Amino acid sequence: MSESLRLTTDYLLKVADKFGYVLNPNEKSLGLIIGYLDKNKQSYGRYYCPCKQHHPVDEKRDPICPCRTFKDEIAKSGCCECHVFFNAEAAEKARKSVGLLSTVTCPG
Repeated sequence: MSESLRLTTDYLLKVADKFGYVLNPNEKSLGLIIGYLDKNKQSYGRYYCPCKQHHPVDEKRDPICPCRTFKDEIAKSGCCECHVFFNAEAAEKARKSVGLLSTVTCPG
């Protein structure tokens, strides 16, 4: 893992810890999101929310991660819109879903 990706991951872990959340338990999905956040940090100097940003980034209007609505989103659906931050219950459900899907085999 590159230094910048590690710093982005550390940033997200600190945010999650501060608010009592956990990061997305699906490592592949989380890795993609971390990559987008890291790219925004490298390109624009800030962690612009990859799911709510304009293309190209509008530095005056686009939200910084965590966005203002992430706590409301987690309260409503168990995770933020970007699927970065989860409450413990939603994370556990996601872990079980990932585990279940990994045991299903294709009949062919």
